[in-house]
Amino acid sequence: MPKTSRLSRCLFSVALLCGCGVSFAADAVRQLCRPQLDESVILLNHATLKVDLARSDLAAFQRIYELIKGLWDADAIPRMVYLEAKYDFDSARLKLEGADRLLERQAALVEQYRLICDGASQRSVDAAYERYRRADCEAQARSVAAAEIDLDFSEQFLASVEELRSGEVATLPDVIRAELDVEREKKRLVDARARAAACRQALAVFDAAEQTHRDGPTAAAAATAG
Repeated sequence: MPKTSRLSRCLFSVALLCGCGVSFAADAVRQLCRPQLDESVILLNHATLKVDLARSDLAAFQRIYELIKGLWDADAIPRMVYLEAKYDFDSARLKLEGADRLLERQAALVEQYRLICDGASQRSVDAAYERYRRADCEAQARSVAAAEIDLDFSEQFLASVEELRSGEVATLPDVIRAELDVEREKKRLVDARARAAACRQALAVFDAAEQTHRDGPTAAAAATAG
């Protein structure tokens, strides 16, 4: 049986606890889900704003990067100035992509709550849940890409600081701070990859359950015969 939402499963719990029929329990759950729906709509508005802000950030950092790249190509600026501008641009691009996926995920969550509150069919709720899960996994994938960029920049910055240290321009504390940044970014990357893998695994389980549900008794009979 496909995985259902927390609120839809709550429907049957309410029916059991209050000793009433499922119809009465459905009314109770719809009343309970309204605050969740209202809160989800508020978060959807916040997610929409974040996309708008991320789009403005990307436009600004792209302009800066194009200016800095021209100076870098003309050998007019230090390498780290160019790397910082490139990092800001790449990071802003990934943040916009991630914000888009989070907006899509929140929209699917709002749709899921609205369907539950309106007493829609379980299939409709499951379809909204699937869209939510897929958008979440895409957002997790963007988090991995962003963490990889952060680590790459930190490692290049550390190499630059170590070079400056050898020339007695940077100090040992500068090197230690840069090393700490690399260590922290490595841990963030490990965490991002683990969360992305867990999301993909959960989605695969959901897809398998959905397929079994769609196949129904035919697949079970075929498996038994085999």
